[in-house]
Parts: sequence; structure tokens; C-alpha cells
Amino acid sequence: MKWIDLARAETGHALGAPFVEALEVFKRAAADGQARFPLSSAHYFETGKQREPRRRKELSAAMTRLSGTLRIAPPHVIVPWEIRRALIEVLDLSINVAPLELFGRGVAHAMASPSLRYTAPLEYEGRQLAEPLRRDLEKLVEPEFEELILASITPEGVPHEMRLVLSDFKRLTDDRFVSGQNYVAKEISKLGRRRLDDVMLGTAFADIIDPLLAAAQELGVSLDDDIFDRGRMTKLIERMPSRWVEMMLRRQRQANPQKIWHGNDLNDVAALAIAVPYCDVVVTERSWSAMLNAAKVPQRFGTIVTPHLRDVIDLLEG
Repeated sequence: MKWIDLARAETGHALGAPFVEALEVFKRAAADGQARFPLSSAHYFETGKQREPRRRKELSAAMTRLSGTLRIAPPHVIVPWEIRRALIEVLDLSINVAPLELFGRGVAHAMASPSLRYTAPLEYEGRQLAEPLRRDLEKLVEPEFEELILASITPEGVPHEMRLVLSDFKRLTDDRFVSGQNYVAKEISKLGRRRLDDVMLGTAFADIIDPLLAAAQELGVSLDDDIFDRGRMTKLIERMPSRWVEMMLRRQRQANPQKIWHGNDLNDVAALAIAVPYCDVVVTERSWSAMLNAAKVPQRFGTIVTPHLRDVIDLLEG
């Protein structure tokens, strides 16, 4: 939503007039190295929803001009890393975990799929391309390649099926997420609101049980039944920043039974669960911002969460 506002400002759209100042401030901050504006896998899903190709391209262009090729790693990379760290801390293991490459380049990093990175051809018009020339060509072409991928426009050499696969995957997981949250809401109503925190902890733990067992095996430790003790479960989840934020987001929503779950909530929850603990500033829609701040979630990480671009302007200019 905020990127659309900035794209409208970029293209001179009447609805973008209130955001022209923000766009200029952000451009200066990016150029000066004062701020970075990473995109995530969620942005690829959201941008692809725009049916009009021209609007997708305008949006993609505005996003890539500000973000460049900077991307944040996806949940399926971050969560297993968090799980290993949490197990090591809670079980007091003398094992080191390699640092996580949280930020990287392009859709290949955002989707954790190296095959999506642009690579220059080995030859052109029958002539072999020297390695230095190929590297220069990749640097030159990569920004435009990334812009096209973000706009769901299939460049030559990228499987056309990619967008269809992402679309089907998103639809299936959206449906499962909504039905799952509706089921949880029914169970909470049966157990009583006083059990809300227990249910949220239990569901958060259930979501990670398979990668948790896999991580334990990788680390060479066996997990006994004590791992399902409420205190031990709490310690583990609290040491997984994205899983704790995800649990708190769902908790705030489940605390309001009148609020209906929608398919797009999955994308919001998944994106915010990563952005809040690992970015300095998160600009999101009013309802999520209010829920996060009401639960004091951003305070734990020193993150600013706001629905207003004006707040970011003030922060940068201050």
C-alpha cells in the first residue's frame, strides 16, 4: 500500500501528491547511505496481484529505484536458523551457528532460489564471451532484470511457469491459513478467553515442530517430553524473534473474535514477522500497526512501527 503511494508520487498521479516529499526524502537518504529500503518475498506476491501490466511495471520501477536489488531473506531460511540458535541457547550447547545472511541481492535471495539470479550467456552470436565481460554484463543487466521479475514480466531465460507456481502456492496456503485460524478461533471460544495465551503458544510451537525436530537431529541432541513444558516452550519461542512476533500478531487478532480472517492476512503476518525484528522501521497498514504497538512488540527490538510515511520523514530529517 505504501509502495503504491510512492509509485503514484513517482509517476505524477494526482493521488500521489501527498507523498512527493516522502519520495524525495527517501531518495536522498538512499543515495547518502542513510537508509536502505529492502524488499521481501511478500512484495513479489503483492505486486503480482495487480492485473494491469502498466501499473505493475510502474510500481516495480518505483520500488527498484529506491530499493535497488536489496532483498531480505524469506521465512523458510530465517526460521530454521532461529530454531538452531534457540535450541543452542535453551539447552546450553557448546555449538556455534554460522551467521545468517539476512540481506542479499535480488529475487534469488528473496526466494532463496539461486537459479533465479540473472547470469550472462556464455556466448553471443556464436562468439564466446570472456569472463570479465560476462561479469560486467551481469552488473549492467541485473537491475532491469530484477525490475521485470518484480513486475511479474517474464524475461528471456526465466521459466514462464514461475509466476503460475507462485500464484497457486499462495492460493493454497492462503486457504489453509484462513481455515486454520478459524479453527483456532473456535477452539478458543470453547476453552474460554483466559486460555488465549496457552492456545497461541501451543499453535506457534506446533507450527515449528517438524523443523525443530530436524534441527535437534542436526545438532545431535534428543528432545525429551520436557520440551513440551510450558516454560520450556515459552523460552524457545521467545528466542526465535520472527516466531514470537508471528505469535503475537495472531494473538492480537484472535483477541478480537469479531475480526474476520482473510487470505491476504497470511502474507501480512509472514512479512511483518520478519520485518519487525530485523528492520529498524516498518511502515504498515493502520490495523497491524495498532495491534503491534498495543502489545509493545516493537519495543522489544527497538523498532519503529507506524502507518505514516510522515514519521519516517521526521526520523530521517531529525
